[in-house]
Amino acid sequence: MSQISTGDVVDLFKNVYGDLQNLLPEDYLLAKDIPFSEKQKTGEKYLEGVVLSNEVGITLGGNGFDSFTLEPAIAGAVQQAEVTPYMSVLASVVPWGVISRSAGGGKQAFFDGTKHIVKNNLRSHGKFLEIFRLYGQSADLLGYVSYATATYRGVSLTNGGGTLSVNGSNVTFTAGVNTSEKMILFAPGSFAAGIWVGMNGVQVEQVDSTGAVVASGKLVSVDALQGVIEVDFVPVAATSATSHRLAFKGMSSSKEFVGAQKILATKGSLFGINNTNYELFQGNTADLGQVKFTLSKLQDNIANAVNKGGLDSDIDWYVNPRTWATMVTTESGARRYDTSYESSGAENGFENIVFYAQNGRCTIKAHRMVKEGDAFGLCRSEWSRSGSAEVSFRVPGLDKEVIFPLENQAAYAFRSYADQYLFCYGPAKSLYVSGINDEASS
Repeated sequence: MSQISTGDVVDLFKNVYGDLQNLLPEDYLLAKDIPFSEKQKTGEKYLEGVVLSNEVGITLGGNGFDSFTLEPAIAGAVQQAEVTPYMSVLASVVPWGVISRSAGGGKQAFFDGTKHIVKNNLRSHGKFLEIFRLYGQSADLLGYVSYATATYRGVSLTNGGGTLSVNGSNVTFTAGVNTSEKMILFAPGSFAAGIWVGMNGVQVEQVDSTGAVVASGKLVSVDALQGVIEVDFVPVAATSATSHRLAFKGMSSSKEFVGAQKILATKGSLFGINNTNYELFQGNTADLGQVKFTLSKLQDNIANAVNKGGLDSDIDWYVNPRTWATMVTTESGARRYDTSYESSGAENGFENIVFYAQNGRCTIKAHRMVKEGDAFGLCRSEWSRSGSAEVSFRVPGLDKEVIFPLENQAAYAFRSYADQYLFCYGPAKSLYVSGINDEASS
């Protein structure tokens, strides 16, 4: 390391990773489908103009030749929505050995030696933001501890109690937890494997119905098939269906930006506007009551958005992979496949289901971070994603080193930063569906 100065390392890092677009992951669907647009913030909040109702001061003049009095103008309601972006920072470490063996070889050698660490930082930061785009500030947070009396994964549960095969071993749960094994069983419909898999070590909080954190620690492992997580703290048993929720640290205090579920489910104050009297600024919601989500039920919900919000353009549906599998195997006559499907090679499969409904084209996409009981139908033209910074290694307005040596560790540290929000101009053209149960008989 003696022949490589910190300045050399900083310059190499800036030169090699200046163009982040080549490194940003593309498998986070909302990040890809709702492109980021950087805006200049004035003060603490951004302002977004929203049209809330039509002009209604029309005058009907009849078919005669007499003069008539014009009705006074009754302007459509237009308000400024106040949107607050939220910051996030993710730190990573590059060992001295990686730096010393690559920095002296120029840009290409430095890139080859550090790209996996850098890409993983961006990918990991992007995953957190994608989760927040779906469930930021959701009342349900990231799911409930099970207190269900239902059949789940083929096992009969009573108040969250039952025995499941977790990672090859039989584990008995009582009120959604096994305290000796430090395992938590999610309530049916509230688990999304994509949120938890690969997040080993993330700080997890168990939050009661009042918002108090009653237990916390780190994630140890995940059983994606059973909807079970193992933690390093003793979990608290549920006392009702909504008594305890799971979240990443900070979410219990709403330190993340507002996500699609919160935007579409809110009846009241949304971005500083009371939407109670403005139907166009209210999302469409439906609770299916624990049945399968089929194309016919999807079309029923689209009809509501067409009637309420005038939905007349393409819509994208984001569903859990289990729901997507249900749709693939039912009502085949109503669907068509996107261009990735080849009739001559069905074994290649297909990525999206495409069909036409009252609004036009509907595209159904599997999203592993959508909870098993949820589905989101988003009219993408009504959504925007903005703020002062997409995920990057710089803080706008600050001239700080992007990579720096640690004092008590043989490594360099670097941090990615983001400051952004998700916004919807017309929630009435989008939908949030809950109560899906792919294990139901119909």
